[in-house]
Amino acid sequence: MAKKKPNSDRKKYKNMSIEDRIRLVEDLYIHFPRNDAALKAIKECHEHAKVANEAEGLLVQGDTGAGKTTIIRLYAREHQRTLTDEGSIVPVLCASVPVPATCKSLATALLTAIGDPAAERGTQISQTNRLTRYFQACNIELLILDEFQHFQDRDSKKILKTVSDWLKLLMDQTRVPIVLSGLPYSHTILDAVGNEQLQRRFAARIDLEPFGYETSAERQDFRRFLNAIDDNLPLAEKSNLADPATTLCIYEATNGVVANVMKLIRRATVIALESNSEILTFEILSLSYEQWLAANNPSKPNPFDAILHASKK
Repeated sequence: MAKKKPNSDRKKYKNMSIEDRIRLVEDLYIHFPRNDAALKAIKECHEHAKVANEAEGLLVQGDTGAGKTTIIRLYAREHQRTLTDEGSIVPVLCASVPVPATCKSLATALLTAIGDPAAERGTQISQTNRLTRYFQACNIELLILDEFQHFQDRDSKKILKTVSDWLKLLMDQTRVPIVLSGLPYSHTILDAVGNEQLQRRFAARIDLEPFGYETSAERQDFRRFLNAIDDNLPLAEKSNLADPATTLCIYEATNGVVANVMKLIRRATVIALESNSEILTFEILSLSYEQWLAANNPSKPNPFDAILHASKK
């Protein structure tokens, strides 16, 4: 995260094009303790495997919008693949568990992520053998699998133990650690009867939850997060997002879900820039809410409107 910008430093944004400033806000990532803890855990899983006798895994779970995918992309971006005369070096391989999840469909997804032009060809056994050779040839050090909840059949709720066994076999054959990312109930897949061997490999777990607002500590935590966003917006003026009244409205608009907060603020910043404003006003935040979040809960009143109406009395 960029350091806090003094007001004099923020004035430089006026010399930038709107397109460049929009690009900055779209690329904005805010480091805060819970996400940093997840990134640190992924790094430890990655590094420990280089000296461990047995590959071990990590489970990162949380609701939609908790930031799991963002964290995965950030870590992968720091370990990008490179092309050498001998071929591709892929230190971190990322893929999503397909639906329906079978041994063959998962093998195909991994082969596709590596770049195998014939990813779908072959039997499950031949695909698995090809996959293990790729792991060695591409120097893959870490596998990140998103959408791990698909290891449970969405209709029958049955745990797909055959796929679980295949994943354990892959860990044994490649000795590559795996980071699993999924919805909050993902741990029940690992903890299911008959999955004890896979469960043992994923003793390390991280839960990503929305910000709370009930206690003073939770409110302060959320205000620090908003203040960090405010400090790094490509606007010439600070918007005081951590003001208690503004914080409450933003919390009511987003329920503390990180993805919703970023969506609200990003869209509000675009609206501000397109209307030649260097600050996020309640009017702008209200419009952003209507455009990007109101459809999620049509019966819910716009939380910014009450402040606007009160200010006009």
